Amino acid sequence: MLLSFSLKSFKSYRESDLPLAPLTVLIGANASGKSNAIEGLRLMSWLAQGQRLSAIQYSVNSGEQVVRGTARNLPNEGANKFGFACSISGTNWRKWDIDIELRDDGLHIISESITSPWESVPLYILDQPSTGRGTDVGVAYNNFARGGKKPHITCIDQMPIFSQLATPASISVNHKKSRKEVPTVSRIFEGLLSNILFLDPNPQLMRNYSFPAGEKLRGDGANLSAVLFDLCGQPKDEVEINDFSDLLDGVEAAPELLSLIQSLPEQNIDGIRFIREPRGGVMVSLTESFGGHLKRYDASLLSDGTLRVLSIAAALLSAPVGTMVVIEEIDNGVHPSRAKHLLTSIRRIAEARQLRVLMSTHNPALLDALPDESIPDVLFCYRSIDDGSSKIMRLSDSESYPEIVAQDSLGGLLTSGLLDRYAKLKRTRKDRANSALKWLKRVRQNDE
Repeated sequence: MLLSFSLKSFKSYRESDLPLAPLTVLIGANASGKSNAIEGLRLMSWLAQGQRLSAIQYSVNSGEQVVRGTARNLPNEGANKFGFACSISGTNWRKWDIDIELRDDGLHIISESITSPWESVPLYILDQPSTGRGTDVGVAYNNFARGGKKPHITCIDQMPIFSQLATPASISVNHKKSRKEVPTVSRIFEGLLSNILFLDPNPQLMRNYSFPAGEKLRGDGANLSAVLFDLCGQPKDEVEINDFSDLLDGVEAAPELLSLIQSLPEQNIDGIRFIREPRGGVMVSLTESFGGHLKRYDASLLSDGTLRVLSIAAALLSAPVGTMVVIEEIDNGVHPSRAKHLLTSIRRIAEARQLRVLMSTHNPALLDALPDESIPDVLFCYRSIDDGSSKIMRLSDSESYPEIVAQDSLGGLLTSGLLDRYAKLKRTRKDRANSALKWLKRVRQNDE
């Protein structure tokens, strides 16, 4: 699974690392760079899906929100190149790194490698970049032999090298270990990045019938009913709550689905069923109990907030194990009184399915509902007072972390601006020690 990703000279960033936990919340003021960070992750995922750099502008023009603006808006101001990196677990080859250059004719990959902290030679490295309008590059791959020059193959600089090395076809038949190791690791990175789900549910689309196909939830949630239908074991009749535990093996998706549904305020959900139509499509329907009376509401009648919570449940339970789910502005449609239950459920599912969930929010009430275990992993995004570039600070990485969290709740720290001041304040250890002594003195005086 993904452990971290990095941005290099991308949009408002000079260089920043984003360490990832089962539940990571990205916070910060407007224009601090939160959306740019997620956009960088989106671009990495888009490229891992086999897309070409030359197709970026076409995708933007056709309405696919890969990036905002044009290719010339991607490098940081004053730069002509940018890059990304990510670290993963599950293999000895831990780090992927890529640099992309902006030329007169468009974007070109000028450097890319997969490396291991236990190996002195990269699995592969793009060490012969193209020039001008050319796209052919030279890539050296590890033949696992001592000394000598590493064998080279020709690739193109318009798509990630790992996408071009996902099969052993281009590797010499004499390098048997390379023919096994290089494609295997390349597919791991390709799979983890390409399977990132960016959840931006559209309630209007979720109110339609959808067709079961054993797939994960789409980013807009349009196939919500079909995904829930698959998660519930494709039942013929209404699924009662007491039957949920018998439906699925492995991670029990149905009980977790119920738990997330119970994040909805003022509702007592007694069951979930599916309406079928002649073409094979299905539509989810919830059975609600009030005062002993049962009422059924299909997706076309459910509120936006209910559909959003259902989409979060479907996203987490249908995503491939070990992958990542990104939810921007999760507070949309989430009632403050049920936020803690929802966030606790999200973290529990993420840990059970080895997911990485990255969320952004401005909502102080939602931040105050964050599970205690997730507070150290909160990422605070801010602008540098030196050059205006965006920076990201993990709360637990700050030497002032104990001092910060002792002053207020997380929502209060964000609202009052204390987080911003701590992030931008450069103080020595002696300064912090003196500040702590003054605080302790005030506490003792108040006690007296």
